[in-house]
Amino acid sequence: MAITWGNILEWETRPLDEIAQELLEASQGLRKAYEKGQDALKAVQSEGEAVTAMRATTITNLASLERALTNVNGALMAIEGARDQVGQVMVDINEITSFASENECTIHQDGSVSATEKGKDAAQKVEAGIKTLLEKADQVDTDLYHALQDINNDRYTDGDGTNNKVVGVPDFPQSNWTPSQNAAWWNSLSYEQQQFLIDRRPDDIRHLDGLPAYARDKANMHALDGYLHADGTYRVGAFEESKAELSSAMAEYDKAKKEYFKAASETSTNRIPAGLREKYLKAAERVRVAQESYDDLAAIRRQTNNTERAKSGLPPAYLLDFDYNKKYQRTTAIVSSGNPDTATHVSTFVPGIGTNVRDSLDQYMDINERLKQQTAHAGVDPNNVATISYLGYVAPKNDGLNLVQAMDIGYADRGAPKLAQFEEGLRASANANNHQFTNTLLTHSYGSTTGGKAATLMAPGTVDRLILTGSPGSGVDSIGEYNVPKENVYVSAVPEGDTVEGLGPDSSFGKDPRELKGITHLSDDATDAKGYWQPLPHDVVPWKRTKDIYAHKFANHMSYFKEGTRTSQDFANIIAGGNQTTDEEWAAIQKERGK
Repeated sequence: MAITWGNILEWETRPLDEIAQELLEASQGLRKAYEKGQDALKAVQSEGEAVTAMRATTITNLASLERALTNVNGALMAIEGARDQVGQVMVDINEITSFASENECTIHQDGSVSATEKGKDAAQKVEAGIKTLLEKADQVDTDLYHALQDINNDRYTDGDGTNNKVVGVPDFPQSNWTPSQNAAWWNSLSYEQQQFLIDRRPDDIRHLDGLPAYARDKANMHALDGYLHADGTYRVGAFEESKAELSSAMAEYDKAKKEYFKAASETSTNRIPAGLREKYLKAAERVRVAQESYDDLAAIRRQTNNTERAKSGLPPAYLLDFDYNKKYQRTTAIVSSGNPDTATHVSTFVPGIGTNVRDSLDQYMDINERLKQQTAHAGVDPNNVATISYLGYVAPKNDGLNLVQAMDIGYADRGAPKLAQFEEGLRASANANNHQFTNTLLTHSYGSTTGGKAATLMAPGTVDRLILTGSPGSGVDSIGEYNVPKENVYVSAVPEGDTVEGLGPDSSFGKDPRELKGITHLSDDATDAKGYWQPLPHDVVPWKRTKDIYAHKFANHMSYFKEGTRTSQDFANIIAGGNQTTDEEWAAIQKERGK
């Protein structure tokens, strides 16, 4: 029977999560039995007919266990793949129903669509969307059916040859796996194989969403600092590579500069051979790129130096990812203060325009550490909080008042899917390890548009709370497009001095979140931030010489996060799973601070 609209409205991921958990437990039990059987076989040293018979029986039993383990793991991977596909169907359902509601269309239980006169054109799009979605849902159902049939008929193979180091699962991840499949695969490996991949093949796993933070951190630190590869050769770390590249670039530049200025001293400037000028400029550009890359990685090393962090009383940092985008010549990085694997409350801070690792990582780690400590006022132990600085996408550059890049929605469109998958990976890893946590997505500036778009792509239940602040656009036309409970979507916007608010056009950036119907407005009080109130020059408003007035344009764009603001306390409260700060609570906090 074909899948109907009524059928998919009842779809949810919870039953698949429960089945996957049972299969994972079965997989781990079978693997332990298999490993014990192998150990027992190796321990047999004597000879004789009885020993020979026993060895043969053990080998037969091991073969049966291997086949069972392969089938169980195959079912696990199929279920996890279907789980994420069902999640995406739920995303599509939300998108279609939100669009229909906004355009005066009604979707009936049988999938038919009716509309007001105003919504007739939109109704055609809704009908087309429903048809496409039903085809997608039918494919999900068919794929899972065939996968399970192969297992039932003992035709399943793990897809990685016959010489796997670990029975029943591929030795290495597959490029088309979802975060839930990555998590299931990782938990199906033996401890020894996990450590082998972390220490000897880190580049194979360090970018994988769905793996636990400790594994990604160790793998990324190896890639950063160098490691001994499985083939026996030493792989120089990214930091030493960048150091060597900078040294080489400087040598080339010095040589090109000497040649250029020698030619300039011997002839007029306009007669210097074009090749020398181009060589000089090219060398200078190489130095610029190399220096930026080196400074980026130096900032990552500084923030992940846990020995120095401990001396400063800071919790361990976890390097969840770093990479280099050759097209945009930009380093990306994701660093957590605190361990997401064990934290009861996790937040991911997504910044915006002008963000780069070398200039911004220190700042955002400081902000996140302050927010972490502020959760204590909401009754949460900061040691149970992990705050992630997400510089994992290429944000627009800040060229002063040149907002050309900032108005390019392409950066958000490219960054949103990656952010959505990262958040799904956090949830997938937690689900695979029976870990419960509250997940908050805290977004600022252009990052709020990126985060808003990401919230429409991730499966429901991935993120519990969404905060948009200093936002040029929400990424949506309606709050219902977010796959986040409507009551848990928040906006904070200072009243003065943040021209970025609502700057983007609705057609591409989405509505100004201040205008989204149903959104919860947090405090806009950042007036305690240092530098918030600034006197204008007397010659501008001579009649206000004795009175401080707000800073114009972008001066208060970062004021939300500065120490002592009510806005930052609101953010900490939301991260802690609570509500915005009441007047009474704020008064008590101010009294505690001696204000």
